[in-house]
Amino acid sequence: MRERLKIITQKIAYRVGVEPGNFMGVCLAILSGFMLMINGAIGKYLGEEIHPFLITFFRSAIIVAILMPAFILAGYERIRPARHRYQFFNGLVFTGAVVGWFWCLPRVPLDMVAAIGFTSQLYAMLGAIIFLGEKTKGWRWVVLFIGFLGAMIIVRPGFVEITPGVFVLIITAILFSTNRLIIKWLSTKDSPEATVVWMSFWTTIFTLPLAFLYWQHPTLIQSLWLVAIALVTIVSHYTMTWALKLGDIGAVEPTTFMRLIWGAIIGFFIFKDIPDLLTICGGLIVFITIIYSARRERREGKQ
Repeated sequence: MRERLKIITQKIAYRVGVEPGNFMGVCLAILSGFMLMINGAIGKYLGEEIHPFLITFFRSAIIVAILMPAFILAGYERIRPARHRYQFFNGLVFTGAVVGWFWCLPRVPLDMVAAIGFTSQLYAMLGAIIFLGEKTKGWRWVVLFIGFLGAMIIVRPGFVEITPGVFVLIITAILFSTNRLIIKWLSTKDSPEATVVWMSFWTTIFTLPLAFLYWQHPTLIQSLWLVAIALVTIVSHYTMTWALKLGDIGAVEPTTFMRLIWGAIIGFFIFKDIPDLLTICGGLIVFITIIYSARRERREGKQ
C-alpha cells in the first residue's frame, strides 16, 4: 500500500513538474497546518475551562498511551531513539512551546495566532542555513519575507496594543522554530514515529508535576475533547515530521502560511471572530505568496 501511494505521488509530482520529495512535503505540511488550526480551535474552547498545563499533560499522555503500545507491538526498533539526549532537549523545547500555545489561545483570535506563528518560518529557515548547512534559494527568502510582511499587517505592531498573549506567542514562535530545526536534524537518524512518540513522552514527564498543582477532574465532554485534541495532534505532528523529512525546509515552510487561511475560516464560523480590512489584506498577501511559491517550484522542477 505504501509503495503504491509512493508511486502515485511521484507520478503527480512529475506531472506538475515538482521534485517528488518537496511535493509530498508540501502536501503534508498543508494538511498539518489544517490539523494544527483544528487543534487550536479545540484548545481555545478548553482553555477557558482547563489550565494549559493540564491540557498539555492530558494531550501528551493520551498520545503516548495510543502510540507507544502500538509501536512496541509493531517492533520497538521503529521508535528506538539514536540520540536520546537530543530527544530529551527537543521534548523540553516542545513543552515550552505547547504550554505557551495553549495559554495564548483563549486570549488571542485564531487568525492572529496563525499570523504571529508565521514568524517561526523565518527563524527556521535562518537556522537551517546556519546550523544544518541547508542551501536555500534566494526567491524563497523573498517569498517568506513578503509573507512575513502580510502577517505583520495583521498583527500591526506599534499600532495596536501588544498584549501579554501576543508577547508570549512571539516567544512560542521562536520555540516552535527551534523544535522544527531539531526535528529536521533528528530525522537523519531517528524515524518520524520515534520523534513524535518521544516528543510527547517527554512533554508528559515535564508537565506532570505542574499538572498536579492545577489538577481538576475533567467532565465527560471535556474528556472527549481532550481525546480529540490528542488525535488531531498525532495527525498534525506526524504529517509535519514526515514533511520535514521528505522536503527541504525552504520548500515546506512557505506553504505553512495556509494556517492563516484555516485560522480565519475556523475563527469566523466557530468563534464568530470577524477579520477587519487589514487582516483580510494581510491574508491576501499571504495567499499570493503561497500561489507564487507553488508556481515557482513547478517551473523550476521542469528545468
